[in-house]
Amino acid sequence: MYRVVSVAAAACLGVAVAAQGQTVLTFEEAIARARDQGGAVAVARARIAEAEAGMLDASARFRDNPVVDANAGPRAGGGVRSTELDIGMSQRFETGGQRPARIAGARAAIDRQRAEADETTRTVVFQAASAFLDGLAAGERLAIAEEADTVGRELLNATERRYAVGDIAAIDLNLARLDAARSAATLRAARADLTAAVGGLRALLHLPATEPVELRGSLDLAAPAPLDRLRAAVDARPDFIALVAETREAEAQEQLGRALRRPDIGVRVGYQREETDTIVLGGLTVTLPAFQRGQGTFATAAARASRTRLQLETARQVAVADLETAYAIYQEHATLADTFVRDSVASAQDNENLARRSYEEGELDLMNFLLIRRDALDTRTAVVERRLAVARGRLNVDFIAGVLR
Repeated sequence: MYRVVSVAAAACLGVAVAAQGQTVLTFEEAIARARDQGGAVAVARARIAEAEAGMLDASARFRDNPVVDANAGPRAGGGVRSTELDIGMSQRFETGGQRPARIAGARAAIDRQRAEADETTRTVVFQAASAFLDGLAAGERLAIAEEADTVGRELLNATERRYAVGDIAAIDLNLARLDAARSAATLRAARADLTAAVGGLRALLHLPATEPVELRGSLDLAAPAPLDRLRAAVDARPDFIALVAETREAEAQEQLGRALRRPDIGVRVGYQREETDTIVLGGLTVTLPAFQRGQGTFATAAARASRTRLQLETARQVAVADLETAYAIYQEHATLADTFVRDSVASAQDNENLARRSYEEGELDLMNFLLIRRDALDTRTAVVERRLAVARGRLNVDFIAGVLR
């Protein structure tokens, strides 16, 4: 229904730029760049490596290092002097399954960081896609403003010639001048809007400030998937996966808290020398969990697990409700845009052409011609806004459902 538009940021500045010096972006390319080059995405992915490093301590076979102790000193008695020596080495062993609990917690933490990185990517992709659509809309509004400015200047020139020969009154000349000034101001504002839209996209995608950006695409996106399929996709949203991983992390801490109720066992091997005697000793120690039984670890983890389960359930309910609302809003915008385009665009364009011919033939005064022309321009601009609302609605549906990432 609408032609594909190409928007060049260089046009906002009135600069001719060779094609090879531009960054050309389509909708899909903008999304791909957002995934790969977003600063927030890079930071989130770096946190995955940080979480993976935590697996080293969690998977260590022994929590404590061996302890070597040594005692030596002179012994005197009965007129005899000798040197006493006592050397030993001990190692403590956990017996409650603490190591598997720590490993499970570390794995859950890694999965949570990966999901959070995916969630960051999803958000950045949504922002980039929205900025891309804003840029396309700004480009279409700029094209309308450029056309209106050209017509306004032509009309002013023709009006000045007619006034010079006494064909029209001064009031018509002033009206033409006001219309030309309004069109020029609208054009400058449209260029500024496009510069701002492309600049926002440039910042999101970390594009060089000196490199022109050209946007190619259309505001007319395809319809979203059926609502039932999107509802089923909600559970796979990265933020929900992160909550599931955080619940597993808390459950692993609960397991660790229970394991701390079990006594630890220590083994010691010692060597002693008394005068001329050599003694080899073996020892066993048992840590009695009388006061510290992991109660704080268990209680904190249990509360965290309860909170994440509740948060996940609540968030999913909200997401499904938001999805249904966004889908209904999209359908309303799509119906409105189709009806508006069908009923208004052709009529407004036809009216403008008829009014222009009537004015040129002297059958219509300038004021009425400008009113009809202004109405046609407003209609064309409103069509861009309606199509932009539909495209934004489609993005919002996909973002809530978690299929835009």
